[in-house]
Amino acid sequence: MADDPTAAPVPARRRMSLTLKHTLEFGPVVVFFVTLLASDIFTATAVLMGLMTLAAGTAWAIEGRVSTLILLGTVAALGFGSLTLLLHDETFIKIRPSIWFSLLAVLLVGGLAFGRLFLRSLFEYAFRIDDSGWRKLTWRMAGFFLLLALANHLMWTNFSAETWAAYKLFAVPVLMMAFMLAQTPLLMRHQLPEDAPPADD
Repeated sequence: MADDPTAAPVPARRRMSLTLKHTLEFGPVVVFFVTLLASDIFTATAVLMGLMTLAAGTAWAIEGRVSTLILLGTVAALGFGSLTLLLHDETFIKIRPSIWFSLLAVLLVGGLAFGRLFLRSLFEYAFRIDDSGWRKLTWRMAGFFLLLALANHLMWTNFSAETWAAYKLFAVPVLMMAFMLAQTPLLMRHQLPEDAPPADD
């Protein structure tokens, strides 16, 4: 059936700038660390919960959706943050990153099992590669997330809350950047030409 020429055009979906996107994803962690240094982990946890909720709401207001990274981070912060505050036990907020990274790994591998390439949506702003490249990158990233989960466990069980929080704020982003830089050869081998049509999951 032919398109109705009188139909109103569908407005293009609004997109956040990369700066705002990264601010919403990582800004709450920065404020969490600063609040922890200025007060205690329970106050910092409450602040993190509020900021993660605000980040999700801001993303929804601008784009009409919430990215997987922000959504999972918000759900984890609210769930484990609530347990931390209600039970007054900082263990719950400390294990949150380990469970979050493990969940991301499971989701990535589970997506492959059902023919879904979730990384393609997660990195839609960054680069375009073919499906074979996405599958290889998915396996590598799942393994990397499991290593981050283990590293978080070792940090919170062996060091102070301040050292653990500093590791989250400073070391984890550096490790992620180093991992992505190490994937450059893979991305170059599987890069799509400029005129290739966008793929759908």
